[in-house]
Amino acid sequence: MRKFIIKVLIFSISLAASVILLDSLYIGTNYRYDYLGGILNDKHKVAAQMPSPKLIWVGGSSISFGINSDTLQRHVGIPVVNMAFVAPLGTYFLMNDALREVKKGDKVFITTEYDISRFGNEEVIRSAIDFYPQGANFVLKEKSVLKRVSADIRHRFSNIRKLFWNSMGNNNSAYAQIEDSTSVYFRGAFSARGDIVSHVNNRSSRFVFTMFPKDTIDYSGQIEDINHLILEAEKRGAEVNFVFPPIAKSTYRHGKKAVESVESQIKTSLKCTVLGSAIDFVYEDSSFFDTFYHLKPSSRDDNTQKILDLYNHKSLVQQID
Repeated sequence: MRKFIIKVLIFSISLAASVILLDSLYIGTNYRYDYLGGILNDKHKVAAQMPSPKLIWVGGSSISFGINSDTLQRHVGIPVVNMAFVAPLGTYFLMNDALREVKKGDKVFITTEYDISRFGNEEVIRSAIDFYPQGANFVLKEKSVLKRVSADIRHRFSNIRKLFWNSMGNNNSAYAQIEDSTSVYFRGAFSARGDIVSHVNNRSSRFVFTMFPKDTIDYSGQIEDINHLILEAEKRGAEVNFVFPPIAKSTYRHGKKAVESVESQIKTSLKCTVLGSAIDFVYEDSSFFDTFYHLKPSSRDDNTQKILDLYNHKSLVQQID
């Protein structure tokens, strides 16, 4: 019996060591190409090198696709970095992570999707943290040790499957370029200021406009996270504004009750200036690329101009007051 236990122990240790080794091998061989953690590293590097005052945009992919930072920079007269990324990271992660780059004199603009969750998708967050370990500071820790260990094991095996899959074929992200007409989501998909531009040469994809909540949404947790960023940013001497996300007309009609419930909570409870209303950012279905949040390249210019008009109007009103 003792020999059996020793053999089981040796096997278990060997298996664990193999899993850790293969997981590390996957991370090491994919660092240059990783979309999630890689781009988080890249965006922080850009923001850290920009002098303040600067304009920082925070939020999900609706604003990664939704603005032209070069146009914004020409009009506001200060450097612009679009740190918005993907909604599955959740507001808790996105807001706390962006605070690392906020300094005195900065202008912070926040845009969060109506259906964004507070704590995001666990697998997406773990995939980002593989390549961006600083992100572990902005994750809600699971209380159960058993659940944490179980989730960690599942994620590591997922990485191992990806490792073997890559070894059997081409890693498409290694060859993707902005100039091609097929790739969208890869590490080099963003402009020097953080806007996603990889879809400029690509045809739009078909998607379902009604994959969106119809009933009211409890946004209290998300607002708590956003207000945390607002209060901390203002303590540092930064100005904060909230902007509603662009959304397709069919999606808005389908989920009007959900959108209006979020809008009401934001206008009632958010502790910063809210530019415009949800209806201001409803665009024709034909304006969207591959989801009802992702604007086509030409449409992001329209969205940028609308934001500038609302911001300039706010500044004019403040001067009159």
